[in-house]
Amino acid sequence: MEIGLAQKSKIRMASMPNRKDKITDVLAVLAYIKKSIKRSTVYQEITELRKEAIQEISAIEFHSGRYKNIESASKTIHDACARRLRPDIENISDFDRIADKSLRNNSSKLKIILMAHSKSMEQMKLVNDFFKL
Repeated sequence: MEIGLAQKSKIRMASMPNRKDKITDVLAVLAYIKKSIKRSTVYQEITELRKEAIQEISAIEFHSGRYKNIESASKTIHDACARRLRPDIENISDFDRIADKSLRNNSSKLKIILMAHSKSMEQMKLVNDFFKL
């Protein structure tokens, strides 16, 4: 699912306050997935949506100058969703499962995990604001 320029801007802005941290990277991925779920009239697998999100956000971040190449952008954003959320999330399959429950069923588990990994009040506010919507 392709995201328009206005939404790319919103996703980019959401990740700008602390552009190089896992919390804003994860929130950008979740924002993409959430918008994709809301727009779709058919069920879409969370794994595919996450892959699209990482690809899209990697391109945005690469073109903004945050990364030197798409591959490093993609790997870093992927790692933010899985490896860098350990021990709460062990792997990308865990992330997909927990994100799916959070975005489709309003589970609070992912919010709690992201709050625990937040390193500043600003990050905590971003997490709270995301899950309020």
